[in-house]
Amino acid sequence: MDILPVLKTGKLIVVYAPDAARTESMTLIAELGLRGVVTILDGGNRYRPYQVATFLRRKTVDISSAANRLFSRRAFTCYEMNTLLCSTSSRNQPCVILDLLNTFYDDHVPTYEAHRLLKSCLGQIQRLVISGPVVLTLAPPLAEERAFLLEQVCAQADEVMIKEAPVCGPTQPSLF
Repeated sequence: MDILPVLKTGKLIVVYAPDAARTESMTLIAELGLRGVVTILDGGNRYRPYQVATFLRRKTVDISSAANRLFSRRAFTCYEMNTLLCSTSSRNQPCVILDLLNTFYDDHVPTYEAHRLLKSCLGQIQRLVISGPVVLTLAPPLAEERAFLLEQVCAQADEVMIKEAPVCGPTQPSLF
């Protein structure tokens, strides 16, 4: 799943995976960090700086320069995600939003409120797309009644990439 060739200003790319593409997004963040400044907004506690540093270490000896170009912020609620997106300035740089809908799946937030906040967030994401590419990672909803949120985000995307869960077949354990 190579996102870099399709990553262009004006593009919103959605990556849908059971684990919100955790490993792939860390690889993408490392690759983008080698090229320039990256904004990372985390909605599902998916950002793993140690893993990004490991990927960077494979590509360069000057890890600190690349790491200093990565700016991350975390949202713990859908209200905070909306505020994060509203306060993120439009710059000519990529933005990676990890597990955007995680906080919207909270059953303590009424469905109508989640819908309202997501609409606001999608407006802010469109604002960010104008000045730089945006990559969103999404995980499946915990409850079926929140699936409409996923559909709304995917409808806004220029490209949706779906990563299937690996099929685990039977394996013979080794004796030694």
